[in-house]
Amino acid sequence: MNGRLRVALAGCGVQAQVALLPALKSHPAVDLVALCDSDIRKLHTLCARYNVKRYYTDFDRLKDEPDINAIVIATPNYLHAPMTIAALESGKDVLCEMPLGMNAAEVREMVTTARRERRRLMPCLVTRLRIDVQTVREYVLRGDLGQLYYAKTGWLRGRRQWSPMSWQQEWNFAGGGAFLNLGSALLDSALWLVAPAKPVSVIGVAGSHRKNHQRGQQVVEDTAFALLRFDSGLVMTLEVGWSLLLERDFVYCNLFGTQGAAVIDPLTITREIHGRLVNVTPPVTTRAPVRRAYELLIKNWVESLLNDVPPEMAVGDALLINQIADAFYRSNATGAEVRLESEIREGLD
Repeated sequence: MNGRLRVALAGCGVQAQVALLPALKSHPAVDLVALCDSDIRKLHTLCARYNVKRYYTDFDRLKDEPDINAIVIATPNYLHAPMTIAALESGKDVLCEMPLGMNAAEVREMVTTARRERRRLMPCLVTRLRIDVQTVREYVLRGDLGQLYYAKTGWLRGRRQWSPMSWQQEWNFAGGGAFLNLGSALLDSALWLVAPAKPVSVIGVAGSHRKNHQRGQQVVEDTAFALLRFDSGLVMTLEVGWSLLLERDFVYCNLFGTQGAAVIDPLTITREIHGRLVNVTPPVTTRAPVRRAYELLIKNWVESLLNDVPPEMAVGDALLINQIADAFYRSNATGAEVRLESEIREGLD
């Protein structure tokens, strides 16, 4: 690679435009050589904006180009696994958006292909790279919050901010609804914050309140609530929704320990010191946390490929999120608490 990485991006939707393209273009060792999407007008606009010379509407042509080292997959969920597997089999390394697959079985197939083809597959586990999340993780690792016993996280979106025509509303294209699509981002940071505690069971309840779906269409849930038990005794609750009558988005992640608590967005950390509750929040600049997190994600990915070392964002963590999602939907269907598979995750990366 001669110290540089020749990258193509497939899927030019909102996530690509807002986060991935700026991060790729700003990295000094990345040559962004091609874009791929089904929307030719969008390709023309983005190629001009980011000075990209080539574009494709056919992913099969893109993956076979010999001068491309790696591909970023930012397409709808149902294309993650087939495009990733095809790219890996064509000799390309892959960075894929979350959720990595529609279910855990797809992710296992992606991992198996990466191993067989000796290529690197990295999931876009980007939420944990936010500066506020990283700051709280430092407090957890030092034991400043004591023994964690409760965590709660949520992402509640207003109904007016959601397009009812989106592919995310249909099971065949999304693989799940609010839990899989919003919950994956929350679980990325929440599971990382409480590690090494591991989830052992899931109770899930989902609901769909949208009335304008077409006959025969399998509509996904627009609200979801889950309770996760951990091997350490920790309990985590998660709530997500995209059809709520709210004036603005409401996103949170709170941790509670025997010696302190942490609240993200806005970042607030409190500790019990000499019998008094003290605010110990450090002076952290949280401006543009998402953009900065994507820059760190691309930096880690590029360094992993150029130096031929495993990335920090392990594919096993993405598999665990899909396993939790699978368990959530089984629990919702049966009304029972579902034990997570005792699958050995070591060696996935």
